[in-house]
Parts: sequence; C-alpha cells; structure tokens
Amino acid sequence: MKTIYENYRGFKINKDDSTYNAIHADRIIFTQSPLSQVLDSIDHYIDVTGISDSSEDQSSLPQN
Repeated sequence: MKTIYENYRGFKINKDDSTYNAIHADRIIFTQSPLSQVLDSIDHYIDVTGISDSSEDQSSLPQN
C-alpha cells in the first residue's frame, strides 16, 4: 500500500493495487477508483457532515 496524501482534508489516502482508500480516524471510509472519485467523495462528505478543516489540509501535496 502506497501513501498518496498524508493529510487531504483530514483523510489519509493510500493506493492499494488499483483502488484508493480514504482513511479517517484509523478507519477506511471510502474505497474507490479513480483517485478523483475518492477526492470528490471526501469533499462531499465534508460538506454534508460539516466537519471543519484547515486551509493547510487542503494544500497538502501528493507524496512521491
């Protein structure tokens, strides 16, 4: 499993084979592919639940 984002809006994003896992509070919340779908799901989840996030979380860059 490879880490793609260490902190995207409070979620850690990992790639496992051909799927991406969004992990929050040590639980996998979303497992989807492609990556853009996972990020869109996180954005929607944040909007719906009202979880606040800091601007630095949104600016995290992918790790190589």
